[in-house]
Amino acid sequence: MWLLEKNSVGRRWESRKKGVTVTVTGKSELYLLPLNQMTDHPKPKSRSTEDIGNQMLVDKAECKISVNVGDFYNNNHMVVIQTQEIDETGKAIYSRFKVHLSSLELHAPVLANFLTQALDSVEGTEENPVILPFTTPEFTCFLDWIHDREWRPFKITEESLVHLLRVSSTLKADDGISYAVSGLESLRLPSARMLQLVGDFHRLPEVHYWVGPAVKDLIQRPLGEITNSEAQQIAAAYPTIARTWENIQHLLTQVSQRSFALKLADKDQQEEADLCLTHKECQKAWKSIWRENIGYLLLDFQKPLTYRELLELLQNTDFPKVNPSCKARMLNWLSRKTGYPGMKELVEEAVASIEDIYHVPRRGPAPENSKV
Repeated sequence: MWLLEKNSVGRRWESRKKGVTVTVTGKSELYLLPLNQMTDHPKPKSRSTEDIGNQMLVDKAECKISVNVGDFYNNNHMVVIQTQEIDETGKAIYSRFKVHLSSLELHAPVLANFLTQALDSVEGTEENPVILPFTTPEFTCFLDWIHDREWRPFKITEESLVHLLRVSSTLKADDGISYAVSGLESLRLPSARMLQLVGDFHRLPEVHYWVGPAVKDLIQRPLGEITNSEAQQIAAAYPTIARTWENIQHLLTQVSQRSFALKLADKDQQEEADLCLTHKECQKAWKSIWRENIGYLLLDFQKPLTYRELLELLQNTDFPKVNPSCKARMLNWLSRKTGYPGMKELVEEAVASIEDIYHVPRRGPAPENSKV
């Protein structure tokens, strides 16, 4: 058997039984020595932490390089940060945080670079703290997110995520922005609140995709269902939503009053329609049932029929004097449509108008994984 000795530079080993003396010299080499010659080898003396550190930081002559791994090497630079907020009585409250620069370098490099320069100019100390434009809860949430651990997890609430988004957007902390945006989307907040957040953070491209779904949801709701609190949240967009709602009511009124709201058969089906010997009677019967049982439901402005609800109603309504094949063709044609004629254009116009209000640049459709 053999014993492998590594980096034993300048050491002297002796075997009392064999009287063999071995002197190791050289630079970072490997030596194989018979075990029977090393049975009386003296045990190495314990070394202090300082000795070990000195050995690791050897000079270049021995062909060794010492590298600090950035993600796991604390520079031990401490910096004092101060925040300020005004309480209900108008009194200013100052809070101080003492943090490692190394804890900020990974998640907030812009802030870390700023604080490093501040330390060079004798700032960031107890006597001269660096003042940041955040409230105590906001910066506390940001630090909680940075130090998120399994045993001390970051608490995901609307308030904490908004605080995180506010600080991260100011400090250009991309990871914090992504985390906060994803978290807020997962909470499924009311559309009025999401639209309010778009107004608060309209400079962030990540929130621009919230506008379309939020506006469409609000337009589908009767104005009477929008609470005073929601109206305040969407104060800038409320006039546009109200005007769009009125335009939709006008559109539904036109649809309900048409003698025959939609053609019984389109041009592609005309030949098949001619096969119905009583097709004129079908049209007349359809018109009568529409006027008596369908059209007036579109005028219920408290809760007007959606297009999907209209299709379900037509499917379940009995048309005794309409040829079943004519009704089937009509429902098949309607099911291929996405909504009432002109409705899509009204909604798109409203979304574009509100995007302009919140200074959101015109973009393409939202990504498939973007949900509000």
